[in-house]
Amino acid sequence: MANEIKISLSITVEKDGAKFTRQESFLDDMTGDAWTSGVQQVGSSSEDLITHEDIATYGWIYLKNLGTNNSNYVDFGHNTAALNGDDNICRLYGGESCVLKCSAGEGSAATVTALHAISSSGTQAVEYAIIEL
Repeated sequence: MANEIKISLSITVEKDGAKFTRQESFLDDMTGDAWTSGVQQVGSSSEDLITHEDIATYGWIYLKNLGTNNSNYVDFGHNTAALNGDDNICRLYGGESCVLKCSAGEGSAATVTALHAISSSGTQAVEYAIIEL
């Protein structure tokens, strides 16, 4: 089969009389057959967000910081060391979410088998879905 994954995005920005609006929708093929989803508590030390032995290549990823404190955030990345700077692929403050298509991890690895997360303060709940390509 083809086109098993459907992505829909919408963004609108208005400031000082200028406006930007986009709505996109597209399909992607899922060559694998695995995905995983759930909620994980993320602390202030870098940790695997989730690993799943049945997912060979991370593809589409949904992330949401379930926190309500807008000054605390969770950083996400591929690096196993403490995430900072160029290692981050995403930062979500309380209540924010995103959808991204994962790229290969550090080094010469052709696939990603872990996504790492670190909380800016205390422990924060993160909802996730990781879909194999």
